[in-house]
Amino acid sequence: MPLSYYESGTLPEAASKLGEAFREHWFRSEEFADSRAEWQDEVSGAMSLPLKVEVSKYLDELLDAFAPSADLQHEWNLFTKTTVDGLITTNFDKLLEHAFPTYKLYVGQDGLLFSDPQGIAEIYAIHGSTSDPSSLVLDAEDYKVYEERNAYLAAKLLTVFVEHPVLFLGYSFNDPNIHQILLSLVQGLRNKSVEKLQDRLIFVEWDPDASPSVERTQMSVGGQLLPVIRIVVPDWIEVFEALANRQHALNARTLRILKEQVYEIVLTNDPKERLYAYQDIDDDKAEELSIVFGVGAKVAAVGVVGIKREDVIADVLGTLPGGFPADEVIERHIADVPTRTWYPLYKYLSEADHLGANGEILEPAVLPQKILARDKKVRSEVTMHVKHRRRYSFDKLVEKHGAKWIYNNILEIPSYTHDAEDFRAFLATYPQDGLDNLWGVTQHVKGVVVYDYWVHRLPRSEN
Repeated sequence: MPLSYYESGTLPEAASKLGEAFREHWFRSEEFADSRAEWQDEVSGAMSLPLKVEVSKYLDELLDAFAPSADLQHEWNLFTKTTVDGLITTNFDKLLEHAFPTYKLYVGQDGLLFSDPQGIAEIYAIHGSTSDPSSLVLDAEDYKVYEERNAYLAAKLLTVFVEHPVLFLGYSFNDPNIHQILLSLVQGLRNKSVEKLQDRLIFVEWDPDASPSVERTQMSVGGQLLPVIRIVVPDWIEVFEALANRQHALNARTLRILKEQVYEIVLTNDPKERLYAYQDIDDDKAEELSIVFGVGAKVAAVGVVGIKREDVIADVLGTLPGGFPADEVIERHIADVPTRTWYPLYKYLSEADHLGANGEILEPAVLPQKILARDKKVRSEVTMHVKHRRRYSFDKLVEKHGAKWIYNNILEIPSYTHDAEDFRAFLATYPQDGLDNLWGVTQHVKGVVVYDYWVHRLPRSEN
């Protein structure tokens, strides 16, 4: 039969026709003798399984030969360094497993429904994976079963969607698979609860001819208007850079293992009772780790459990109760953050007595090299010298130019004003209208670094 014969109807219907026709050829052809020997006990009741087996083999062969082209190598490298708690895919191939080899894979609906995912360092292949050809959602019968059980899958995903921002990469507003998932989510929420998804659903669309843009919009799902954020990018570099800038105090795989073994932790606002995990964790043996928590223990720490960049920013700006141990934050947290990532530093250097009266670093030889490199980067990129005869109050500066101008000139703000405290108060009110986007987040973090340098590192004579 010509290929056009199988293309009538929907794609799943075409796959059913193709699977039925291919089955007979698969059993007769010597080309597939090895496949028959491996799968002959499985195919008796599964009409399309031979097709799924060969599709899986074909995709695996493509992945074995996979190598990013030269013009995409940088994007691929950035993608593999992104910090994401989980990945949900409708693709069959193992590319995400290749990119994130330490993440745990859950295959198909059964893999997700009859397990206990932790929501960290996990990949959900909800339409199946080539690691198990029988799991592929390929033909009309597969889709029928998938849709019948979709409510159960949606119940599992609902927690993920409500508790985490979800980025849709490579999917359009009109993708039927995405609409089906979102429809199940909307039906699982009462109308008044749909607002819980506000700012949680972010569609990133690639258009090589477009200028970067961010807009808040709505999409209609089952008659319900769902608030979403729509981002258009000419390439993926800035998106992957932003995702790579997200930091966990521990790597994602270790956090997942901790969550699997620790069922409930009661946190307190008392800094003296902050929770730390102490043990030299070898990633290769992490799953065999016995977890022991101690409060106030004074031994070498792997990291401060739960600290993220937003926590450090809140601590520096005074919008979060403090108490992070400065030496450990420096040596076990900030020292592990890539130098290219903007990150506050000097508050902790000051509290750990690494800064002198004029802001100079004392005994630099005892500090990690990444800390010294970060200090050099900040000093080279932040303009702190007074170059204007007249310096305005910070409130006057905002009134004169507006918040966006402040962020456009964020590295030079101390050259325009002497009001460090008002600058801190301004940063503490982020996001300002129209600035709650990827660019705004980056500029805001730069501003926190500027403030941190200004009040802790800069000699008083230059303030």
